[in-house]
Amino acid sequence: MLGSVTLYVGSREAAHRLGVSRATLYAYVSRGLVERRTAIDGKTSMYSVDDLDRLGARSRRQATQPRPSIDVQISSAVTRLDERRLRYRDRDAIELARTATYEQVAELLWTGVLPDRRPDWPLAEPDDLRASRRAVEALGPGGSALQRLLAIAPVLGAWHPDDDPPAAARRLLMVVAEADRPHPAGLADWLARRWHQDPDPALGPALDRALILLADHELATSTLAVRIATSVRADAYAAFAAGLATVSGPLHGSAGEAAFGLLRDAAEHGAHDAIARRLDQGRRLPGFGHTVYRNGDPRLDPILEAVWRLRHTDSDRAVVDQVLREASLRLAKPPNVDLGLGVLAYLGGLAPDVPMFAVARIAGWAAHGVEELAERPVRFRGLARYPSE
Repeated sequence: MLGSVTLYVGSREAAHRLGVSRATLYAYVSRGLVERRTAIDGKTSMYSVDDLDRLGARSRRQATQPRPSIDVQISSAVTRLDERRLRYRDRDAIELARTATYEQVAELLWTGVLPDRRPDWPLAEPDDLRASRRAVEALGPGGSALQRLLAIAPVLGAWHPDDDPPAAARRLLMVVAEADRPHPAGLADWLARRWHQDPDPALGPALDRALILLADHELATSTLAVRIATSVRADAYAAFAAGLATVSGPLHGSAGEAAFGLLRDAAEHGAHDAIARRLDQGRRLPGFGHTVYRNGDPRLDPILEAVWRLRHTDSDRAVVDQVLREASLRLAKPPNVDLGLGVLAYLGGLAPDVPMFAVARIAGWAAHGVEELAERPVRFRGLARYPSE
């Protein structure tokens, strides 16, 4: 008697069967709800129809139960992603990182049109700079780089409450970079000089590439926070502050800083000990694994390409190579973009907490703000579930 035959389908069909996006499908895989196999070509992901049917039946049974506190589906044309690709307005983000500037990509996200050259954004105004510096000084010496950024946004909102999201993003980014006079290389070079007293000439281009690759990532938690704030018609700066406050949480946006710490630990004590100590304590290894990019984060290689152009010693490069090698012996998870940020900060001589992630994401937040302003206001509301007695 012949055994039963298991039917497999691709990710598009699998997501369709479940009635979810492919990003949600990948989240199911990461939680062990659906098994993913690789087709004979070594690349294509395949899913068992039996698994999908069981999960679908379970979901239908649970439909009669109280809805979860947060269940949000948002239509958005800003970014598309799957386990191999990231696209901004249907343009490949990896190609954009190699051929465009952050300012060009930001305008693409906001308007859907990629400018032919880097646009000249308005310079930071003296009054904005003075007000922002006073806000940062009020934090005292203990404020982190992200807290300083978070302090600036509401000050600009008080001065410019009528700025739309793109105008607010341009103003906030130029103030953060303290870009008060023209510079031929644009925002990234201003940031390089803001974050380093004597930057390597290659640091600006490396930052530019990193900012592009981190500009948006669909409906991440901080982006959802921005959209919720925009939904109640908070001004653009207040919406950005909601995103920045969310990024300040250690579980979102700080993995690059943790990866920097791993590299520094590996330089001092060896990669084997630095990695083994974290894993043996049950801690996640920063810079490795991703819930969407199961076979490797496509954003990592473009960042490392730019990072290797920085001046660095053979021993610095060896630290990175040893971390990658040791991690591959202990983990099945490939490195991700957060490791790239850690390497960029480590080799670029930047502070561990330099807010590359938050600064980059401002462009995406503004794009989502524009979309949200076209939606019905106050459309988000959680549903309370009372504990049974």
